[in-house]
Amino acid sequence: MNHLAPYRIAFVGLKPGKHDFQMEVDKLFFESFPHAETDEIFGNLSVTLDKLGSRIYCVADFEGFAKLPCDRCLEPVNVKLTFSERLIVQLGELTDTDEEIWTLGPECHELDISQPVFEWLHLNLPSRRLHEEQDECDPEVMDFLVDGSTRTSTDLHGSSGDSGKDEDSDIDPRWNALKDLK
Repeated sequence: MNHLAPYRIAFVGLKPGKHDFQMEVDKLFFESFPHAETDEIFGNLSVTLDKLGSRIYCVADFEGFAKLPCDRCLEPVNVKLTFSERLIVQLGELTDTDEEIWTLGPECHELDISQPVFEWLHLNLPSRRLHEEQDECDPEVMDFLVDGSTRTSTDLHGSSGDSGKDEDSDIDPRWNALKDLK
């Protein structure tokens, strides 16, 4: 089953004017995009096509949420995600979807907006993803962040617990010459 079929809109039979389409974004949508940052974005996409002669103005409004790891504790957090994006399509001789204004050739009979929707979803993800309240974070991780490690023999990087003291005997003699430059 093709999960991207709802994102292909046949525009050839559409009369001039506005046309509304509703689409649902869920895990099935992301099965076609294996390199997604997350596949847990859920919500409703409302697409309005305004066909005017040889141009089609597409406005996509999304409202939903993304389930992402918290930047503080790495536990899942639901982040509200809303955006409105637009796409301008013109009918022409050659198909070109690399520019800001797409050109669709005479062989195209439908508008596939799955790739732009995928990109819009990722571009609108917040750069900072935190639980609204610090109390919602994993208490064990929060204790670690506040108190530091309870380890005595090694730190997070696995080095020995020598308190950061330099011992001249362990230093390569070539580096000792640099100490004289002070």
